[in-house]
Amino acid sequence: MIYITGATGHIGNNLVKKLSKNKLEFIILTRNISSAIKSFEKQTVVGDIFSEAFLSMYLKEKDTLIHLAAYVNLSNKEKELTYKINYLGTKFIADYCSKNNIYLIFASSADAIVSNQYLVSEPKLLQPSKLNNIYQKSKAKATNYILKLTEKNQLKSLILYPSAVIGINDFKPSPVGKEIRNCFKKRFCFYFQGGYNFIDVEDVIGAILKGYNNNLTGSFLVTGQYVSLYKMYTLIFSELNKKVLMIKIPKHLIKLISHILPKYQVMIDALLSPHNFDNRKLTKKMNIQPKAISLTIANTIKWFKNNEEN
Repeated sequence: MIYITGATGHIGNNLVKKLSKNKLEFIILTRNISSAIKSFEKQTVVGDIFSEAFLSMYLKEKDTLIHLAAYVNLSNKEKELTYKINYLGTKFIADYCSKNNIYLIFASSADAIVSNQYLVSEPKLLQPSKLNNIYQKSKAKATNYILKLTEKNQLKSLILYPSAVIGINDFKPSPVGKEIRNCFKKRFCFYFQGGYNFIDVEDVIGAILKGYNNNLTGSFLVTGQYVSLYKMYTLIFSELNKKVLMIKIPKHLIKLISHILPKYQVMIDALLSPHNFDNRKLTKKMNIQPKAISLTIANTIKWFKNNEEN
């Protein structure tokens, strides 16, 4: 049986829809039910996912737990809550799976990886001490804990490192989804020289299912292509059939903004980082070819338009 935490999130709700379409049995473990999973109430149980008493009512030996629950905190506030959910919560989940012989699939984050190389590959161990943001640090510590348990043969696990996830069924929405929605009303657009690696949410789901179906272990970067901010906005406005005045902001001014307004620091640092991700394991071992960013943007905009009232 497949159990899922974090099913109300962007990756999670797309995953349960795909599992249902593929007629795979699953149960959602959640603290609350949202509109993203309202059609799966029969497969949903509500409780404390970080309680052994709650988990023991459902998970049994040789089951699979897909742990997607996380607190995405890019503003670097609520540090205690972020640490509690992302590190202590994941540590509890990993210990429970280790003790009960449960296969754990864990969604880490490419943002938790520190590297001096331009082309970043899957790390043997992460370096949380070199990260400033509590979200990145908490995900790195949680990932390291799972890596160490796995290395000692105390846990069977698959770790996935998605880059910036974009795509359909973005109910909350995600930071990228919010910016795409903002573009619907923009008449002029500020940008700077920088960019990031984006991955379609359906490709992330594909990696999870490929891992589950093939009983894979280890770690995989789930990343697509690097796209500059300018190209990203150009693709969005082209899809919206809008002519928008593009205004470039000097890099030194952007860095000043990140210091004055710390809530933007993580996002700005990521967009200014001169590196990309090596997804050859994803494309070769999992045989997943990430969607073109233009197609992903088109699908995302179409979904937002069709679900504007929600």
